[in-house]
Amino acid sequence: MKNKYKDFSREQLVDKILKLEQEKYGLVWEDKEEEVAKRCEVELPLLVEDCSRDIVCDPSLPYNMIIEGDNYHSLYALSFTHKKSIDVIYIDPPYNTGKKKEWKYNDSWVDENDKYRHSKWLSFMSKRLRLAKNLLKKTGAIFISVDNNEVSQLKLLCDSIFGEQNFCGQIIWRKKSGGGQTDDFFVTEHEYILCYRRTSAFEWLDETIPMSSKGYKSEDTKGKYRLVKLAKWGTAARREDRPTMYFPLKSPDRKRIYPVAPDGNPGRWRVGKKKMKTLIDERLIEWVKDDDDVWIPYEKIYYDGDDVKVLKNRSIYYYVAETGDATRLLTKMFGKKDVFENPKPIELLKELLSHSKNSIVLDFFAGSASTGHAVLEMNKEDGGNRKFILCTNNENNICAEVTYPRIKKVIEGYSNVEGIPANLKYYTQTFVPVVTSDNDKRELVNRSTEILCVAEDCFEKVRMRDNLSDFSIFKSDNKQLVIIYDEDSITDCIDYLNEHVSEQKIIIYVFSYDHTYDAEDFEGLDVKFLVKPIPEAIINVYRKISKMKKK
Repeated sequence: MKNKYKDFSREQLVDKILKLEQEKYGLVWEDKEEEVAKRCEVELPLLVEDCSRDIVCDPSLPYNMIIEGDNYHSLYALSFTHKKSIDVIYIDPPYNTGKKKEWKYNDSWVDENDKYRHSKWLSFMSKRLRLAKNLLKKTGAIFISVDNNEVSQLKLLCDSIFGEQNFCGQIIWRKKSGGGQTDDFFVTEHEYILCYRRTSAFEWLDETIPMSSKGYKSEDTKGKYRLVKLAKWGTAARREDRPTMYFPLKSPDRKRIYPVAPDGNPGRWRVGKKKMKTLIDERLIEWVKDDDDVWIPYEKIYYDGDDVKVLKNRSIYYYVAETGDATRLLTKMFGKKDVFENPKPIELLKELLSHSKNSIVLDFFAGSASTGHAVLEMNKEDGGNRKFILCTNNENNICAEVTYPRIKKVIEGYSNVEGIPANLKYYTQTFVPVVTSDNDKRELVNRSTEILCVAEDCFEKVRMRDNLSDFSIFKSDNKQLVIIYDEDSITDCIDYLNEHVSEQKIIIYVFSYDHTYDAEDFEGLDVKFLVKPIPEAIINVYRKISKMKKK
């Protein structure tokens, strides 16, 4: 221990003691510096659009995003574009199993022989989770997949970042059935999913059944009851969504009846075999013939005086699809095996997302893009306008060969599966020097176009900067984004806007050497507008992140 701190200065030793005194209870580890984080002390991350990979099916639809690069830098940039704007975050980070080539820290693989692997993992996760927390809305929540290797440490880490009072629960997901006979003690069939909310404003959405007595038109010796179809409807109603919930029931005439989804495809029941047996034993199933003389099974729901019956989810996800289902889906999509190791099934993601109000979903360990796939399918099923942001590096060409191609296939269709119309923007990362001079400010503004478009959700090009005037204009359904890269182009920009009058709200970013702008420069503009000086609008957010890291 003495040798460990022999090179510390007096100030460093005092700082270390103060930090140790602050830790009254909780997780303590030796923080390991990370090069990607240190880089942000001298350079600032920005986004660069790869137009060759953009997909635009309909400009009126929401724009989804893939960001290729280190997810720490992606979160840094998103701290400007999406601060307190994300509804749900789902991540499936490296599990730190000790296996070779599972994950890297400072460009070196971390394996079981690394005596600091737990400290490195905690340092790695802590930095990213702290940035992620500031992206969530007050009503937002985060789901984190993890296994036995780090679940205890992750729970304590999340308690310190999100607060113990914001712990929603720990889900046990059965990831496989069968196999595992090489395990030392138990056949490990499960993983965990930790759920934390941003604040108490988060609302978990339970499945409910209305319980007004007016809807209970049938009656027997037990009392009034209503009939609810045993076949699942709405989200995740197909056979492939819950394969174990697709099995036959015997109708009154002894025929085998299988569930049918609302779209006519093979469906699945609302309950599993165990619960179904209980319904049968307790005579809670009523069979009714439809107009085509086909028997349809219903569950008898008895009126108990409450307005609504809440169907709480169980903390053990026993019947949700398994890893093998996800692997088979990728094989079907790509026409080959071993596309991605241990992908998450989209049914699992859809189940998690169905319990929260969500319009923007972020996954910064995107991997095989299951989250993006799930979001698009949910939109197709219920007509929603959710959008996703996927962040992943391109280690072993994951982003180029798996993440992006999968989303492209979902949008355009694959095998005999019809495509789901959607828009996609693809970005890589770039860096500019930390601003220390006026030239640095010019450089930052000149390369800020993409990050400003993302921040304002405006992507459709109206006018691009040229040799005569230094401003660009983009639009969306409800507003226009104007970027003035040089103060000398303000007059030309105003003339253009007045000539092309729009009823849309106009957001103007104008170059300024400080955090102010001259209001008189815009007095001639005849439309409603809001002006924001750049690069100060960007620098201020990055400055706050830098201060947060030092705490």
